[in-house]
Amino acid sequence: MFQVGDILYKRYRLLEPLGKTAIGHQTWLADDLLSPIDLSINKAKKIPWLKWYFRFNQMFKPKVYGQVTVKLLAFNPQLSWEQFKLFEREAQVLQGLEHPFIPRYQNYFEISQEVGNGVPWFALVEDYIPGKSLQELLEQSHRISEIQIKKIAIQALNILIYLHELNPPVLHRDIKPSNLILGEDDNIYLIDFGAVQDETSVTNISFTVVGTSGYTPLEQFWGKAVPSSDLYALGATLIHLLTGISPTDLHNQDYQLNFEDQVSIKPTLKQWLKTLTEIKISQRYQSAREALHCLKNPPKNDNRYSRINLSESQKKILKNKIKLTKNSDSIHLTIPSSQSNLLETILNQKTILKKSNPKMVIPLITVSGLFFIPFSLIITGITVNNSDFIIASLEIMGGISFLTILSLITIYTIIRLGAKTNLIFEQETLKIQQKILGFNYLENQNQKAHVIGVFIHQLFKQYKVSINTRQMIYMLGDNLTEDEALWLAREIKDLLK
Repeated sequence: MFQVGDILYKRYRLLEPLGKTAIGHQTWLADDLLSPIDLSINKAKKIPWLKWYFRFNQMFKPKVYGQVTVKLLAFNPQLSWEQFKLFEREAQVLQGLEHPFIPRYQNYFEISQEVGNGVPWFALVEDYIPGKSLQELLEQSHRISEIQIKKIAIQALNILIYLHELNPPVLHRDIKPSNLILGEDDNIYLIDFGAVQDETSVTNISFTVVGTSGYTPLEQFWGKAVPSSDLYALGATLIHLLTGISPTDLHNQDYQLNFEDQVSIKPTLKQWLKTLTEIKISQRYQSAREALHCLKNPPKNDNRYSRINLSESQKKILKNKIKLTKNSDSIHLTIPSSQSNLLETILNQKTILKKSNPKMVIPLITVSGLFFIPFSLIITGITVNNSDFIIASLEIMGGISFLTILSLITIYTIIRLGAKTNLIFEQETLKIQQKILGFNYLENQNQKAHVIGVFIHQLFKQYKVSINTRQMIYMLGDNLTEDEALWLAREIKDLLK
C-alpha cells in the first residue's frame, strides 16, 4: 500500500486517499510537482511596481502545486485479466475525450515492483474535480429538490449526448451517485470511466459484465449495453436522489422501479423518470438527445408515443421531404441528402480517384487547365512587358472565374434540389443509395446488426439525423426542425428492429 507523501514517477506526491479502496485498487489526490502555481500572479498584475516584493515574499512560503487524481491498479494474482483490460481501456478512451465536465486525461505509467512493494502497479492520472459526489450528499441526508434534479438531469444528459454521438459511441456503463460530482463551481461532472465501453466491445468480440446493482439495466447484464442503458442508470440515480432510497429496494418482482408513491413531484417529471427506467429497451428513450428534449418540453399527457407530435403543417412539409414506400420484401425511405456530407464525398480524393469513377477526374483536370492557361499568359505578358497582352489575359481569367462561379452555383442548386438518399430496409440488411437527379454516386450495404445507432445532430437551429455503422456515418436530411429530426430518428430506429 502506498502512503501519504510518496512520490510516484518522480512527479506525483500523494496527499490523501479518495473514496473507498477495493482490493488492488487505490485512488489518491496528489500534487503534480511539475505544475507549480504562482499565487502572487494576480497581485503582481494589479500592482506591477511591487512585483519584486511578491516574488521575494513567495520564496519563503510553501510551494503550491496543481492537484490531480491518481488511480492505481495492482497487477497481482488476485487481479482478473478483465479488470486490467477495463483499466487500460479507461486510459485509452479518456485520451480521446474533450469535454469541460469530464476529467481530462493527463498521464498513464507503470510502477516497478521495487517501488510497489514487490507488485507492479499501473497508474492513470487525470484532472482532480474539487467538490462532493452525489453519494456523499445522500449519506449526509441532503435533500435534493425537484428543481435541482432537473438541473442535474440536464447537465448529465448533455454529457451523455457528447459521449453517445461520438463515432464510435462511448458508453459509460456505470452511472451512479458516486460517479457524479457536484463541483465547487456548481456544475455536474461525470467521473470514473473504468467500466466504459468502446469500439472493441461494441463489435461484440468480447464483453465484460460491469455496472452497479440497482443502477444497471437487465440488458447490460447480458452484455448488450446500448446508449439507453446509460439513460436507465441516470434515471435510477435521479430516483435515488429524490427518494433517498436505493434502487435495489425499489424493484418489484418484474425488476421495475416502483418509486411513484415515494415522491411528490410534477406528473410530467414522474412520467419522464418512469420512461427513462423502463425495463424494455423499446419502451425507453432511445437517445440522450431525445430524453433531454422531452425533459425540456414535457408532453401534455402521459402517453410516451405521443411525446413527438407533429402539427398538420409539419406533417405536410415532412411528406414533401421524406417518402416512405413498402412492398412485401422491403421498405424504401427517400430522404434529402445532407449537402455537407455530399460535398465531402465528392471532394474526397479516395472517392474521386476510385476506378469506378474515372470520369470525375477529367473535369478537375479541365478546370485546372483553364486557370493555368491565362495565368501563364499573364506571366508571359509581364516578361515581354506587353500591357495589352496582360489585360487580355486578365479578361480571359475573369471570364473563366465568372463561368466557374456560375457553374458552382448551378451545381449547388442541383445538389440542393436533386440530391436524395434512399434507405432500403430488407430482412437483415440496410442498403444506402445516395443519388443526384436519379443517378447513383455512392452505394453501400450493411448488415442491420452492424448499425451502432441513430443520432441527431444540431447546428444552430437546424437538425440532421445520422445512421452510425461500424465503417461509416451516413448523414440524412437538411433544415429539419428538432421535432422532425426526433420523428425521423424514431422511424428509422423502428425500421431497424
